[in-house]
Amino acid sequence: MAASNDRKRRLKIVPAVAKRGEIVTVKTLAEHEMESGVRHDPDSDVIYPRFIINQLICRYNGRLVFTSDWFSGVSANPYLAFKLRAEESGTIEIEWVDDDNQSTTKSAEITVTDDDLVGEEDEVGTTG
Repeated sequence: MAASNDRKRRLKIVPAVAKRGEIVTVKTLAEHEMESGVRHDPDSDVIYPRFIINQLICRYNGRLVFTSDWFSGVSANPYLAFKLRAEESGTIEIEWVDDDNQSTTKSAEITVTDDDLVGEEDEVGTTG
């Protein structure tokens, strides 16, 4: 069974607007059964063939910044979060590759600013 491009993939960057040099969190979720290849049908004794996502690749403006190799112990619908440093505005793309070497992708935009006020709350009305 090949992974089709209609499988749900989610990608979120927190925060989506960051200061240059700020650490952001990249959150990913892939809806996938992650069949381990050791489960069998109790009636027919047929072992279900292994079919997992075996690699996750992250690119930031086309540059490889993170990879993760997955194995049969990863649960169904795998979630992964990791951190990276926001250096420039652009696209963060996640690619999931399965056992059939089929891949699906999801991308999100990040805005990076030099403004020191990004993410800071106004302190109007406070007294010292």
